[in-house]
Amino acid sequence: MTCVTPIRPLPEAADNRVPLGHHSSGALHLDLDRLLAGRLLIQGSSGAGKSRTLRRIIEEAFDYTTIAIVDPEGEFENLARHIGATTIRAVELTADGLTAAAARSRHHRLSIHIDLTDLDPDQRIIKAAAFFAGLIGAPREDWDHTVLVCIDEGHLLAPHVAGSARDAEARRLGVATLTDLCARGRKRGLAPVIATQRLAKLSTSVVSELQNVLVGLNVFDRDIARAADLLGFSAKEADALRTLVPGDFFAMGPALSATPCLAHIDPTITEHIGKTPELRAAASVDATEAARLLDLAGLAEVADHGPAIALKGTRALDAFLLDPAATDAAAIVEALKRISPNASTARDLARHLSLDAERTDRALNLLSAITAVDTMPKGDDRIARLHARLRARLSDVAVVAL
Repeated sequence: MTCVTPIRPLPEAADNRVPLGHHSSGALHLDLDRLLAGRLLIQGSSGAGKSRTLRRIIEEAFDYTTIAIVDPEGEFENLARHIGATTIRAVELTADGLTAAAARSRHHRLSIHIDLTDLDPDQRIIKAAAFFAGLIGAPREDWDHTVLVCIDEGHLLAPHVAGSARDAEARRLGVATLTDLCARGRKRGLAPVIATQRLAKLSTSVVSELQNVLVGLNVFDRDIARAADLLGFSAKEADALRTLVPGDFFAMGPALSATPCLAHIDPTITEHIGKTPELRAAASVDATEAARLLDLAGLAEVADHGPAIALKGTRALDAFLLDPAATDAAAIVEALKRISPNASTARDLARHLSLDAERTDRALNLLSAITAVDTMPKGDDRIARLHARLRARLSDVAVVAL
């Protein structure tokens, strides 16, 4: 009697595909395994639905892998809560701190949300690059702790050109680090997903590393030309990109579809915070009530700004240095310089510098007296920013490209 050993069926490979949307012949899925090997670009003009598409991917993928959300505009905090990610405000950490946080999040397999709001453009790039460096530099034993690195508004972190000569060094750092993340991420368990409004504004070296694409509505000729090149469209076919409705995207790549496929992205669970508000009419008030609400009488007062320092040269400097509010005033100038040309409220300045409201107002009055800042009279809504003269000294001559 012959004994035959039964042949055991091979175990089925895990299906790590997640539903993304629907097209004319069925469902569109995103293959997370192939995404890890090929990365993903989501591109569309403002209103195309790219941030909502990124949100959909995160909602579907967080059960399969660790998520890192890099959020320049602070639009994903509710999503971070939904998936149990820890939110870190980059303005509160040093660059080295963000590098350490990235490495630790990988080691412990912790999803993380990096909020880059309240940073000037250079610091936003520098701190994002520090976070990426921590992900890339994780020790080999942590490489199997896979991370989906979801980056919104990627053109802000790796711009195609520098806005000015001063921005050039930060731009080089951002492009080099994000390109490195895309190029070396596969073996290190990192899968970047980069969303951007403008292909023409995102570094070509970054785009060239992204093998999967979702391309939505486009209105600018330069963006349409680059998108058509990615999809292999002729000029006539590329015209279809001008007429797509929000949520419609052409999908192509190993993780999506072998050929360009037009699909509509399914709804998200969490609400997109950055959506365009609905139109709302202006308030119906008469001129007297409008003047009261704007407090025009108070804004016309100059006494709250303190007496102007009419002295010049060293005598004016002496008058400033001997004023009790000089130390606080110098700290305010430093804070406003970091966010120039933007403004800040007196309340935020007080909190940032650990000053009480009265000290902050005295310092702003002193700076206004020497025309170092433009500021409103004392009040709960007081706003201040560096005077145009100082802002001009901080700006550089714009350059076309590097």
